[in-house]
Amino acid sequence: MTEPASGSHRAGPTGRARWRRYAVATVTAVQLLATVLGGGAVIGSFLVPGSDASAGAPEYTAIRPGAPLRLAMPTLHVTAPIVPIAMVDHALDPPRDYREVGWWQTSARPGAARGQTVITGHTVHTGGASMNRLGKLTAGDFVDVISQRGRMRYVVQRTKVYSKAAVARHAQDLFGQDHGRGRLVLVTCTDWNGVTYESNVVVVAKPLGAPADQR
Repeated sequence: MTEPASGSHRAGPTGRARWRRYAVATVTAVQLLATVLGGGAVIGSFLVPGSDASAGAPEYTAIRPGAPLRLAMPTLHVTAPIVPIAMVDHALDPPRDYREVGWWQTSARPGAARGQTVITGHTVHTGGASMNRLGKLTAGDFVDVISQRGRMRYVVQRTKVYSKAAVARHAQDLFGQDHGRGRLVLVTCTDWNGVTYESNVVVVAKPLGAPADQR
């Protein structure tokens, strides 16, 4: 487990003591690497069935792939800066500032026709993190990723809670880059037991392209 840091909590004994009261979650490499065996049922999870929420939606157009800069989840009233993150010591650790989210820079860029754009962030059990309410997203909600090329819009297909073991078993499907057709995968932790987080919430969203009013 790691502890996040923001601009107001990085220095001094007081800041360090304050962070001891927080608990956050880290997405590890074993949860992300496609070498983990798949298969098996997900136990103790919930599933919001997907739907073709884009039917009858406003006009959309293609957008060229670009590095993501900002995540917007209008239903949750959340906007968060995106910073690139990578594997360090065999782990993919979200940004230390819990108000930021991290784009796994080995994953697809928004607008790409292949692969999956993977974005993760900390959950803080005392509140305040950008990803704290990720599990509240439901099928049909819009999620926007603002990139260097414009605003890429996605529609949520499903929100699912996995045990840590189930995430590892389904790592290839959730995070593999040989499929996905440019979909968006959002990941954080959930099910705080008083000591640590027991599960991950994963949101999968279908790419729609750029909103017509953003062209």
